[in-house]
Amino acid sequence: MPETNSDLTARRTAEIRDIIADLFSAEPDEVEAAGSFVNDLDADSLLAIELLTHLEKRYGVTIPEAEIVEMVTLKATYEVVARNAGW
Repeated sequence: MPETNSDLTARRTAEIRDIIADLFSAEPDEVEAAGSFVNDLDADSLLAIELLTHLEKRYGVTIPEAEIVEMVTLKATYEVVARNAGW
């Protein structure tokens, strides 16, 4: 059975969650629950740039550095990647 859009979105979101968890030394459920990576996961600007680089390499996209400020939650990060990847 072919993958549906919602299945694909869920899979990509889980991949992004796992990348964030690895970079931020957090558990996947902590990433999902975080209302703000800065406040809840102690992320800083260096981690944000590392995340941007990882996502660009993983998905073969270019994400403008100005969009880092939008990447404060898992949902928002997925939306930034999706917009730039044309998903």
